[in-house]
Amino acid sequence: MPLRFPLSGSRRIPSPPRDELTVLVHGIWMQGVFMKVMGRMLERRGFRTHSVSYDFLNRTPSDNAQALFDDIGRLGARRVNLVGHSLGGIVILHLLHQHPEMDVGKVVLIGSPVRGSYVAGRLHNTKLLRPLLGQSVEKGLLGGAPEYRSNRPLGIISGTGRLGVSALLYPAGGNSDGVVRESETMIDKATDRISLPLSHSTMIFSRQCTDYVARFLTTGRFRA
Repeated sequence: MPLRFPLSGSRRIPSPPRDELTVLVHGIWMQGVFMKVMGRMLERRGFRTHSVSYDFLNRTPSDNAQALFDDIGRLGARRVNLVGHSLGGIVILHLLHQHPEMDVGKVVLIGSPVRGSYVAGRLHNTKLLRPLLGQSVEKGLLGGAPEYRSNRPLGIISGTGRLGVSALLYPAGGNSDGVVRESETMIDKATDRISLPLSHSTMIFSRQCTDYVARFLTTGRFRA
């Protein structure tokens, strides 16, 4: 079961290595600028970050993974950490599948429906709303994402909030962040998991969530 507990401020998170870069990958209906909020919070904790943007309407998660690989290559970092929100986590799975040779430190997926999204399926079945998903459904939001085969530490963050427009139209129900069900985020090879009292979109703007991301990126665990 994912951990559910408040983050204790009594223990200082270790400083991250200076030669690592943390790459932040946004979710559907967003752009890289949204992830820069979390990026700035991570930078105040000593991390170097880079937020990317990709075209989920016209490119598949696999296509976007290759573009992400090319972007990372231009950055010239010795090692990268990967943090993906929602669809961004699926793009990261495609990236690791396509390029297992990458020197990756740690991976954190936040509210990523790696097993397919019930809400996306409902949207896809509604003819007028289907275009909003674009090419993200191709081995992505409707299922079929690559398995996680890397030996690098993997942290999974899910939420239990209920806010969001799509949550009003198509409630995910059960244990969910209002959009993505906890069961949809599960990866058997995950090193650690945690569930936070946050909704799907608010997680990337949350200081609490960022603290847990920072802790995992430095220690490989969400526990203090």
